[in-house]
Amino acid sequence: MAIELVKLNDLMSEDGHRVPAYLLTPPRVTAGAALVHGYGGCKEQMLGVAARLADSGCAALCVDLRGHGEHPAPLGSGLLLDLEAGLSRLRSAGRTIAVGHSLGGRLALMSSADLAVAISPALPSRPSEEGRQMLLHFGSTAVRAASPSQILQLLQEMGPVPSSNRSRLVIHAKGDIPSLIDGIAALVGSQPGALLWEIQADQHQEAALSPGVLAYLPRWFNHLDLKFNRELLKELPSRVLRLLNQAPPSPPPHAH
Repeated sequence: MAIELVKLNDLMSEDGHRVPAYLLTPPRVTAGAALVHGYGGCKEQMLGVAARLADSGCAALCVDLRGHGEHPAPLGSGLLLDLEAGLSRLRSAGRTIAVGHSLGGRLALMSSADLAVAISPALPSRPSEEGRQMLLHFGSTAVRAASPSQILQLLQEMGPVPSSNRSRLVIHAKGDIPSLIDGIAALVGSQPGALLWEIQADQHQEAALSPGVLAYLPRWFNHLDLKFNRELLKELPSRVLRLLNQAPPSPPPHAH
C-alpha cells in the first residue's frame, strides 16, 4: 500500500489558532514525527524529510508556524504551541519525534517530544552581526511580522534550551554558520541526552565575493525561494487549471 497524504484543516493550537498541516501516513505506523520549518519557511519545505520518515514507518506531520505559509496568525510568541499541536495529534501513533530546521530546530529542542531532531538549530539568542544582517535583509520576505527585527526579539524571549535527559539528535553542516556550530557544541557538551551529527557531504566552499555579487544576493534568494513563495503556492493551481481548460486538446500521437 502507498503512503497517504492528507491536508489537515482541523489542527488547532492551544491558544485557538488553526495550524495548517500535511500528514503523511504509511501503511504501518510505528511512531509519529512532527516537522517544523525555519524562519521564512513553510510546511511544504519539510515534505522531503517527511517522505523519508514516512518510508521508515513514521506518521509525518508538517505544520506551518504562525506568521508563515497558510497559518492565519502573524508571527508571535506562541510558535512552540503550533509544534505542540502537531505532537498532540500524533501521540496516538506511539512515541513522538519533533524534527525542525533552524528556528524549527530550536523549537524541537524545547518541545515535549520523546525525541528531538534539531537540524542546524538557531540556538544563539544574539546572532552574529553577519547573521543579524542576513535576517534583517533576507529572512523576512515570507513572514507576516510586525518588523524584520521581531524574530530577534522572539529568540531572546525564548530563553535557553532547557536541560533534559531525553534523546536529542543535533545536526549541523561542516560548513555551517560558526555561531550555530558553537551553540550546538555547547548544548551537546552540557546535556547527556544530546548526540551530535556533523554533515560532511555537499558543502559550499568559502569564496571572496565582489560588491557586484553581494548586490546580486537578493535576486539569487528570490530565485531559490520562488518555488515556496506564498503567492505562487496559493494561486498556481487555479491558474494552471484555468489555462488547461482553455487549451485545445493535443492531437493523438501518431501510431507506429
